[in-house]
Amino acid sequence: MPDQVYCVFDIGGTKILLYLIDGAKRVLHKERFPTPAQCTPEQMIEFINRSAAASLARAGLPSTDLAGLGICIAALLDYEKGVVHQSPNLGWYAAVPLREMLQQSWNCPVYLDNDANAAVLGEVAYGAARGHRNAIYITISTGIGGGLYLDGKVFRGSGGFAGEVGHIKPFGQGRRCGCGGMDCLEAWASGGAIARMAKELCDEKEQGGTITTAWVFDQAQGGNPLARSIIEQALQNISTGLANLVTLLNPSCLVIGGGVVASREDFLEQIRARVYELAVAPAVHISTVEIKAAQLGSEAGIWGLYYLMRCPDEQRA
Repeated sequence: MPDQVYCVFDIGGTKILLYLIDGAKRVLHKERFPTPAQCTPEQMIEFINRSAAASLARAGLPSTDLAGLGICIAALLDYEKGVVHQSPNLGWYAAVPLREMLQQSWNCPVYLDNDANAAVLGEVAYGAARGHRNAIYITISTGIGGGLYLDGKVFRGSGGFAGEVGHIKPFGQGRRCGCGGMDCLEAWASGGAIARMAKELCDEKEQGGTITTAWVFDQAQGGNPLARSIIEQALQNISTGLANLVTLLNPSCLVIGGGVVASREDFLEQIRARVYELAVAPAVHISTVEIKAAQLGSEAGIWGLYYLMRCPDEQRA
């Protein structure tokens, strides 16, 4: 029987991952669920409680054996207070005391963090950024998220909202972002933005089906000039944003994850080349920065929360 067991959830806009992991880093149980549509905070709490209890039962463990419950979520949140202030993917725009609500049902410590903060910690502890004390994690998927690991700790800022790379500006004009602002990087260069630009410029019916981000990349590779121009614009915006981060924060490692870059080594290489070209020269030629593909994929947040629960004192300010 394992001595310590941790239950970790990664809650995204379209999917939820659940992992039950013991103190020796062995995965006892894992599941993937679709994110319930129009899920209220109360419904999400009920889902988490029910799923965690069922997972423990499948592993033959009582809920009293749980050493920690961890939640990473795509949201703007206060890590210290455990309050979600905004989660556009879930349609939450009012403050939700998520940790307090969960703590009512669980006797173990409950940890709550932004998904990208958890992901950068996962990549530092177990993935592509191992050995680095100054690293940045960027995910380029439906949206764009970022986590900062500076001087050996996750950097969250004064209110817990640091690292929101997808919402730096300006990138183009006249495009509203899911955060409520205008012309964020995410609105011009995410996977969702790439597909949206193609839909605005192409007739889906004429193309014989639904236009997706993968379709745009395939068309660009096949020589479609319109698709190439869309990918080029996204490439330039992404590279400029990342070069600005390298110039500002001088990391030794920049880890890029998410579906837009996954399995597209040529696209990653183009980003790498442009960041080296655009960032201030000493940050890439003297101190140097490694620009690497993420190693943990969709599990990065899971393993970051697991590490946080196992070694909480190491990440205290």
